[in-house]
Amino acid sequence: MSDANNPDVDKQVDESIRADEKLHARDSSDFAFKLVNSVKSMNLGEISYHELANVFITAEELKCLYLFVKALPYSPITPIYPETPFLFFKGVPMPRAFDMSEETAINLENFMKGQNSSYYDGLRLHDLDQSYLDSYESALRIYNDLIEKTRKSYHENVKLAKNQIFEISAVLVCLFIIFLTLLSIS
Repeated sequence: MSDANNPDVDKQVDESIRADEKLHARDSSDFAFKLVNSVKSMNLGEISYHELANVFITAEELKCLYLFVKALPYSPITPIYPETPFLFFKGVPMPRAFDMSEETAINLENFMKGQNSSYYDGLRLHDLDQSYLDSYESALRIYNDLIEKTRKSYHENVKLAKNQIFEISAVLVCLFIIFLTLLSIS
């Protein structure tokens, strides 16, 4: 009996293929999180763009990072409220994890080109290996989802701070009216 007709061999091959696909998916998602977390660390000032570029070693990783940074939005969350407290009012800190400026992105791109310009000449998304393309797409999706969640949270915090202003202002107006009433009675 040959191996081609053996169902046990077919089952082992199928299991091996599934195991390889799971390993590929895990590696792809791990690299996607590495991209996102590294950029967030740079935006928070934990690492410089020089250190960010040096976190990635292989040419494919660097190409993927380069294209990822080029695809990110610049300053996606606009400050809409003061960050510093004033009198009775609290400030709302601006989220910095996604606050990459165009200048920072250009500096990073120029630094990376200075290290190995041949990697990036005419580089397009379809030039990436499939696993890095999957990582790139996952990282963009993760990054944009995190931006949206952070933006919503920031807007909720601003809304709460504005409600605090209205509440304190209402109390002060009531106290002023009571004071005027007491003053006019006496």
